[in-house]
Amino acid sequence: MKFIVLILTVGVIFALTAPARAQEPELVNEIVARVNNDIITRVDYLNALRDFREELGRQMQGKTEAEIDAEFERLKSSVLDFMIDDLLVEQKAKELSLDVEAEVNQQMTQVAKDNGFANVLAFENELKKQGIDPETFRLSIRKRLQQQLVIQREVLSPIFQRLSDKDKLKFFNDHKDAFTTPGEETISEIFLPLEGHTADEVSQRAKRLVAELRAGKNFEEAVQENSPASRATRAQKGKVGTFKQGELNKDTSAAISSLKPGEVTEPVRLQDGFQIVRLDERKPATLLPFENPEVQATIGRAATMERAEDARKKYLKKLREDSFVEITKGYVTAQAKPEKTDKNN
Repeated sequence: MKFIVLILTVGVIFALTAPARAQEPELVNEIVARVNNDIITRVDYLNALRDFREELGRQMQGKTEAEIDAEFERLKSSVLDFMIDDLLVEQKAKELSLDVEAEVNQQMTQVAKDNGFANVLAFENELKKQGIDPETFRLSIRKRLQQQLVIQREVLSPIFQRLSDKDKLKFFNDHKDAFTTPGEETISEIFLPLEGHTADEVSQRAKRLVAELRAGKNFEEAVQENSPASRATRAQKGKVGTFKQGELNKDTSAAISSLKPGEVTEPVRLQDGFQIVRLDERKPATLLPFENPEVQATIGRAATMERAEDARKKYLKKLREDSFVEITKGYVTAQAKPEKTDKNN
């Protein structure tokens, strides 16, 4: 079912391994890593590797099994690091006593709705039928939200607060395209179909019509006289529409590039006739001012996220340095089938 796939996306990959642990007690007792007062067991680790391989397969859909396996071998050494980092952030959330229950309830309601259940209770009943403890599901959501809140408070907020006007102005100048409203061009057309005439005949008639329009002939009257009833723009008095820069085809865009509003192009050859285009209105691209409140808010968020990854890595590194982390011999490189711990060492 759809919601089972969703389970993986809300961070319960490791939390839903309890049945496997119950069936393999000897694996539960083998410790892969100690992280302060918590542990990561071998079954946690192997299940994480399995889930990582399955997720990699989904992401690399269309690739061969050999290609997926090669990528798995390249990346699997990071799995244990991810598990340790997640546990450290989870411990930090407990230390900060972060309350996310309202958000957990909102997420549960949304998940139930997205998967076609009338309410959370109906969703939880279906989870039970699938052999999944609803509280385990809630716990996974709770942990994920707490981890996100830790990063928000400990990493993102400090970056945002430290942004100076100089930092913001530099970001603005480096990303002006993001704060530019694209230009627009509104056009109308007269279409002269071939309809049994040679291209040369219709071309000459179109050129005469262009001369008449430039001499003052009414454009809308010319539309009714020349565009066939089958042409959709005829009923719109020739109106084609408004287009942002880059949306018009290259030929039309080039033809109107030097026009002023109200002017018409030379005849443009189409497959089934000739088109005369009038530029009705042109709005140039506009750079929003740096002082604009929406611009300031966007800069704050974007500049923060631009610095976020490096800051997150430094934060996690500091968490490790300030914590007790001990990895059992044989698991450092995250082998899919790690060696048994040498208990005499």
